[in-house]
Amino acid sequence: MITPADMKFHPPEDPNDPLWSETNYFSFHIPAAKLNGNIYSLFRPTLGVMTSFIHIWAGRSENHQGVLYTDGRTHLPIPKNQDLDNYSLANGLSVQVLPDNGGNRDYRIDYLGYNNSELHLHFRGLMEPYDIHDPDMDPLANSGVATWSDAYKNGHFDMTARVTGECRLHGKSYPVDCVSTMDHSWGARAECNINNMSWFHSSWGEDRTIHCIFMLDPHALGDAYGQFMHGYVMENGAVFGIKSAVGSAQRSGLMQETMDITVTDVRGQTFHMTGQSIAHNQWNAWPGLCVYHALMEWELDGAIGYGECQDLISLAYITSGGNVIA
Repeated sequence: MITPADMKFHPPEDPNDPLWSETNYFSFHIPAAKLNGNIYSLFRPTLGVMTSFIHIWAGRSENHQGVLYTDGRTHLPIPKNQDLDNYSLANGLSVQVLPDNGGNRDYRIDYLGYNNSELHLHFRGLMEPYDIHDPDMDPLANSGVATWSDAYKNGHFDMTARVTGECRLHGKSYPVDCVSTMDHSWGARAECNINNMSWFHSSWGEDRTIHCIFMLDPHALGDAYGQFMHGYVMENGAVFGIKSAVGSAQRSGLMQETMDITVTDVRGQTFHMTGQSIAHNQWNAWPGLCVYHALMEWELDGAIGYGECQDLISLAYITSGGNVIA
């Protein structure tokens, strides 16, 4: 179970481990503008430094020439005497957990960037944070199914939220009002040769969100996703863990163009949804990882929804043709 204490830094297993990490991830989208944005921070408390990324793009592009805005920092100092529930960084980003909803659901995100670019966003949690290690939430928590490397071993939660506010890019203002999913994890996280993973969600307003995490090995499996690891169906605030799922993605290179996903939750309810990329781009969340990141338009029983898909692929995997030798 996730509590307000989990919004803060967690003591590292080994206080001298340089790989110990905590992450915050937030995202938003504006389907009418085919725009997707993310706010990502990775803290390495034992080293006293962190990575912070603000990356926003519109439409389908393969490189930074198609990006609307990006601000990536890899050696920011972790602010002293601040915690993850209320911090302000040297790049202009501040994140605050709000006392609403029990102190572990709502966030305020503000960012003052360059060239008259700003973010002012309110994340209002629509559910309890989904703890992948809690068997009362996740039916696969004690099943022996692998989680995503050591990065998720100590703790990880996902949470779907209503996101409202403003995104201003180079003086142009975009109103934000969408349903998206954030996450937070803590554990040892290597920079090179980490496992591949697909992390995605599809939302139909506040009525329904389907969130999934799959293993990923496109060289060996082709279009098919690998083993399903974690996920849930959220319906009007009620959350039902997914007990099984299969899926595939048709790609241009390694970028997902279309997706086909079937999930079955703990109630025995099965959902089949398909997705089409309306905006995608690549970003390097850290030096050894390429994120093939798409805003998908999803269809489920004739209803149209939206949500992002991140296929996280190790650069060591890419350069080795899928055959990585430790």
